[in-house]
Amino acid sequence: ELKEIVFIIQSQSNSFHSKRAEDLKRDILKQAADLGKELPTVLLIHQMDRHEGAWTILPLMRDFSVTYGKNSSWIFFCEEDTRIQVVKLLETLGRFDGSKEWFLGKALYDEESTIIHHYAFAENPTVFKFPDFAAGWALSIPLVNKLAKKLKSEPLKSDFTIDLKHEIALYIWQKGEGPHLTPVPEFCTDDVNSYKVDHCATTFSNFLPLCGEPVKKEDVFVAVKTCWKFHGDRIPVVKQTWEKEAALIEYYSDYADISIPTIDLGIPNTDRGHCGKTFAILERFLNHSSPRTPWLVIVDDDTLISIFRLRKLLSCYDPNEPVFLGERYGYGLGTGGYSYITGGGGMVFSRTAVQKLLASKCRCYSMDAPDDMVLGMCFSGLGIPITHSPLFHQARPMDYPKGYLAHQIPVSFHKHWNIDPVKVYFTWLAPNTEDSLNGKKVGYNREDL
Repeated sequence: ELKEIVFIIQSQSNSFHSKRAEDLKRDILKQAADLGKELPTVLLIHQMDRHEGAWTILPLMRDFSVTYGKNSSWIFFCEEDTRIQVVKLLETLGRFDGSKEWFLGKALYDEESTIIHHYAFAENPTVFKFPDFAAGWALSIPLVNKLAKKLKSEPLKSDFTIDLKHEIALYIWQKGEGPHLTPVPEFCTDDVNSYKVDHCATTFSNFLPLCGEPVKKEDVFVAVKTCWKFHGDRIPVVKQTWEKEAALIEYYSDYADISIPTIDLGIPNTDRGHCGKTFAILERFLNHSSPRTPWLVIVDDDTLISIFRLRKLLSCYDPNEPVFLGERYGYGLGTGGYSYITGGGGMVFSRTAVQKLLASKCRCYSMDAPDDMVLGMCFSGLGIPITHSPLFHQARPMDYPKGYLAHQIPVSFHKHWNIDPVKVYFTWLAPNTEDSLNGKKVGYNREDL
């Protein structure tokens, strides 16, 4: 029965995202009403957020077990852009015996062991499957009850949350003692309008959001963090690739080099962390750039980014809100930690967010503290939620499953290790690669990367 499914939308509190999640909730309830069925429960994760870590889902299992453990059969998780055919979903879940432990989803796997999964399953990374959240995924109530019981006796220990879908699958798998992910062909990430979706219970509706005209080039100020030792190898890559997409760009270094040109902020370079440099950039943005420039992007000198696509994405956000946007990681979330935007993929701030941050007294505890984590801590303390976009990437294209990247038009990648960064840029991020996701190969072949 439909009323035995609890739908959980992995929503966010930013106004753009919360509206999309509310629209999806309405759509699910309308489909249920049209069927004449008793309405299911539809919950938005950001509204359940009694603590910072609700988005990591596992801390909610005990609540789910207590509240729904008696009268429900399934908890079905989806993203705000997942589209659900309720009748087909009912049919699909009906194939599985809800009295047993099931973990259902569209399977992703690593082609090679990767740093973002701590090089797990290095012998053969393809053996371990984890769910593509965009297609939706489901847990049977007996499995939810088992996880809740385990969490009660063994609290979560993980320091960092880096790739939630992989980490949840690992936790459920229990070193081989728990269920593996069961792949479900009806959970799809094809575009909702694709001819392939007739059999699908779920589809995915968004490769790159656009909400009207892209923001103007002049509305995005780009700050590149560099240092003298990388002027010769990393900066030329920026110049050959994405620099021309940015109308306002400055390079911040520990050495003023007029050939680039770089600006010496008077902050000595540190081997790691760079917190002092980042806060100096934030101060400079507030005090020296035009007060009419609503957006700041801070990137590393080995970040590959599409400013062209970022301008489309930013059309969906209100710069009058305190927006802190990028790829979300978590630190110590089981024990009252905080979420943060990981720096390598690019950190995007509305001017309002920078104003609120600097008006607070929150600052680096040392010059070489990790800047992205300190920022996460500061915004958490201010009650300003960070905003996650899966289109920003802390690692290289080959560090992500092909199936996952297939339903994205990415905004950034990071690192030059063992790749030709210019080639990666022109294959994945250059403006003319926009339609390569529709099967047309533009420039280089992605399979070679």
